Amino acid sequence: MMLELGQATLEIFDEGQAQVIDNLEAGRPISGQIRLALLVPDLMAAMEHLLAHGALLVHPPVVTPWGDLNVRLQDPDGLQITLFQPSDPGEHS
Repeated sequence: MMLELGQATLEIFDEGQAQVIDNLEAGRPISGQIRLALLVPDLMAAMEHLLAHGALLVHPPVVTPWGDLNVRLQDPDGLQITLFQPSDPGEHS
């Protein structure tokens, strides 16, 4: 389920869909019960910023089948974070 929340989207996945997303972004099932996905205007700059502030790279950036650029990171407390940049900047606004 995806709920549009103005400038945010809440995505609620069952285990099967979560595994599909994990496989696309990380190459294997890896996320826990909660994973944040954040739309960013410049994925590489946002990734470098988070890495410089203690995040760990789970998987390098990948292009999804729908054309977004996604990267999976983990914060120092273990929460997994996906940063995504749409191929069409107007697509998610």
